[in-house]
Amino acid sequence: MTPVYVSHMPISVLMSMESLQILSNNSTWELYQNEFGVITIPALLSASTILVVFIILWKTLRKGSKKRTDPSRTVTADDTVPDWAVNEGAIYENTPGLRDSVLEKWELPSEWCIQDRVILCMGHYGPISRAHLKGEGIANEKQEVVLKELSESASPGETQDFIDLMRFHVQVCNHDNLVKMLWCRTETSPLCLVLKAVRPGNLLRFLWRSREGGLTAKDPIYKITEKQVYSMATQVASGLEYLSGLHNLVHGFVAACNVLIHHDLSVQLCGLGLAASMHRTGRMPARRAAQVPIKWQSPERLAEGSVSEKSDVWSFGILLYEIVTLGAPPYPNTEPQDLLPKHQKTFHMEQPDQCTDSLYEVMRICWRWDPSERPSFTDLMKKLQNNMSRADDMKLLTATDSANQSDYEQITGIIL
Repeated sequence: MTPVYVSHMPISVLMSMESLQILSNNSTWELYQNEFGVITIPALLSASTILVVFIILWKTLRKGSKKRTDPSRTVTADDTVPDWAVNEGAIYENTPGLRDSVLEKWELPSEWCIQDRVILCMGHYGPISRAHLKGEGIANEKQEVVLKELSESASPGETQDFIDLMRFHVQVCNHDNLVKMLWCRTETSPLCLVLKAVRPGNLLRFLWRSREGGLTAKDPIYKITEKQVYSMATQVASGLEYLSGLHNLVHGFVAACNVLIHHDLSVQLCGLGLAASMHRTGRMPARRAAQVPIKWQSPERLAEGSVSEKSDVWSFGILLYEIVTLGAPPYPNTEPQDLLPKHQKTFHMEQPDQCTDSLYEVMRICWRWDPSERPSFTDLMKKLQNNMSRADDMKLLTATDSANQSDYEQITGIIL
């Protein structure tokens, strides 16, 4: 038999070997525990993170589904959807050639023809032209019109937006101080919106022409007095009151360049694209709203992107400044990027030379820092009408220099 020497080993050696075995077993268990922890703990953390994110998303979506459009609530950039989501994601419901039940009776008769078309500028959707409209059986009678056409390269979403703009004119623009649609063309390309032409036309250019002494001597329409300033302002306020009060809409860019003036000095608001988008979706398109020049935006709009009736009131105060100065650019000595810091220090434009204290006071209340302290358009109309009864209707407003379009565009950021 083979001798067994283990029994003859010292007890200390046997205990050492047993200890090594136990230590080896413990090390293996600890290694197993470490490997288990390395795998299990991150997995548990990942699972808990996913669960938390799921709960947050579920609560957000639930809250959003319950949230309804509140006309009194300020519209902020956080509430808006990107323009690409509104345009590119829109369902193209109105294919050219198919009748639209809302627009059908406004369809331009096929036998009527458009003549003498002259392109004025490029608008948001496509070319804007001045032309004449001639009906069948009418020998020499032509009606001067303005055409807003949709670009041939428009996407389906942009086409839908343009058709919704036509619907907006039919359904909303039923006020004397909002530009009105005469006809539309939806059954053939290019899609077109037909507006009545207005003479003299754009208020900003009208104010610039009022600076010319020779022109004011020839045509009394260009003789502007303080009373006429109040008259124009009251009409604009009336149109804005109608939009905000009856339709819960915001214009978004109240400025002289977005007002039309007739030969009898009646005025109409135009530039209603932002209001039309808001009417369609219940939201203000963030990207387009951000393109409004800074010098017409209220402090809260510059800081937070919030757009409301009260931000339109702020812009209305800028419009008053434009009218009484015969089209001078606002904040002429301030760079756009410096405006918000100055607003935070309660900075306001100084009282223009030809502006009375009562008119300047109206501007100042429009420029109150806290939106809740600014008047509504209903209150503004009452104040303007009260002041108009005492306004000077004899002294003409003048300007020492002629308007320079290039300088104006550089100072304001508006491309005319």
